[in-house]
Amino acid sequence: MMQPEIIAYHHPATGTVTYLIVDPATYLCAIVDPVLDFDPVTEAVDASFINRIIAEIRARDLGPTWILETGLHAGHVSAAGHLKYETGASICIGAKVVDSLKRLAPKFGETMVDLDGWDFDKLAQDGDSFPMGGVEFTPIALTGRLPGAVAYLMGDVLFTGDLMLAPAEGAGRCDIPGADAGRTWDDARKFLKLPPQTRILPGVCASAVCESTVAEEKADNIQLNDKIDRLDFIALRTAADAILPDPVLASAALRVAIRSGKLPPQPESGPRFPPVDITKL
Repeated sequence: MMQPEIIAYHHPATGTVTYLIVDPATYLCAIVDPVLDFDPVTEAVDASFINRIIAEIRARDLGPTWILETGLHAGHVSAAGHLKYETGASICIGAKVVDSLKRLAPKFGETMVDLDGWDFDKLAQDGDSFPMGGVEFTPIALTGRLPGAVAYLMGDVLFTGDLMLAPAEGAGRCDIPGADAGRTWDDARKFLKLPPQTRILPGVCASAVCESTVAEEKADNIQLNDKIDRLDFIALRTAADAILPDPVLASAALRVAIRSGKLPPQPESGPRFPPVDITKL
């Protein structure tokens, strides 16, 4: 059986990674966590980064099928809406996102968000599987992030979003809305029970080498290796979060995320992205 082709596109401004997955048998493709360029000071939006990936899809005459969101993102502005408009691909997120929409939409004053999740094309249940040609994706629900967060298992490849990162980077920050250090550790245990050769592809990466394996994570992850227990991890992650800069994109990113990756309309006056105190989310 032919292995799917996976191309990683690193977004320097946010450190996030968008993945293009190509099924070589059918030329269908999926995109994991597409990113939109956004300047939080000027509110300028630019699609140059995601348009590079769209250009690759068109140049190779691929068939965009899925946009796989690993959750409601706080660290980057989702390009899912732009990508769906340009390609017709369907947006998938975890089914528990409905809980997040009902809680967050009122706090953002968003009245055009469907609270039953109909703005998304597929609400993936934990452990379900859905196909793309000769490729199959299985979502793994995550509890250490906002409800709706999922990892995606594709054969021997796991896309972990911002939960488990490269061994030298540990785990994603746990001081953003919905994140919980203890439950992040619990989620990571699900990953580490997978076969040791399973490839780990994180959605955030600051180092030159992002990809690892379950075996490498168990041995070397600086916060999640097999020698670190739950309480140790909570202490390590809490100390690390305390010295990180404030998540400046979180308010705008979450406002776009709950709209299934669509930008809010431009108001006649005032900011397009009114600031929201994320500590109260």
